[in-house]
Amino acid sequence: MDPQGTLTANLGHRELFDDLDRLSLDEVLLDVNKWDQITDLVIEHDEFDVIPANSTYTGNKTPLDSADAGEKRLGKILTRLETDYHYVVCDCPPDFSAFAKNAVTAGENVVVPMVPRSEMVHSTNLLFDMYDTLGMMHDLDIEYLAFTMTYTSTKETKQMREVLDWFDDTFGEKGVKIDDRAAFDRAKWEAGSIYVHDESLQNDQFPQFDTVVKRVLDQTSPPDFNGDVEAMRQKSTDEIRSREIEA
Repeated sequence: MDPQGTLTANLGHRELFDDLDRLSLDEVLLDVNKWDQITDLVIEHDEFDVIPANSTYTGNKTPLDSADAGEKRLGKILTRLETDYHYVVCDCPPDFSAFAKNAVTAGENVVVPMVPRSEMVHSTNLLFDMYDTLGMMHDLDIEYLAFTMTYTSTKETKQMREVLDWFDDTFGEKGVKIDDRAAFDRAKWEAGSIYVHDESLQNDQFPQFDTVVKRVLDQTSPPDFNGDVEAMRQKSTDEIRSREIEA
């Protein structure tokens, strides 16, 4: 749902983002007669399945704005996927566009990433106001599962420290600060997540990402799919990774 296609490109699929002839999620969302084609959009990745963004997403304005139930279509379409998933993660812009509205109405669970810029406090409060309005309009129970603040400690300024202090005071245990490392950025060059990038796995800030994962796991109830989700919830992220490696 990201018009810039950043995540799609970072996973090695820039060519799919640029392919205007390829069926896109935007196209499927707009045409109810194509909703059953949602599974055709899914591509396999070593770590997870992906529905790529496409350059047909033209900024924040889209025909979805005026379509019938245009901001609630994603949730309806996802029920038609032929594969069952424990989690569906939707990357969307932090705004009140039809793309963002669809992501929020589909899941009602939100993780908010931030950077310590001077406008962050105002932008975050504005986001809360917009999503509060969306929740009231559609009778949603929107939950904020975690907030992340990615910063660079070697470039800390007085203004940055003020934003970081605001972050700690405002979000408490749900707030996770991550001191950025070049290793995490280099993971993108391997078209995978930091969880399969050896340099990232050895970094001292890596456990912060595990903390975010645990925040999500502890506040959600994914379907079992004949597995013991509660048992997995009690495991540490290190134990889960060890289990996957052995498998």
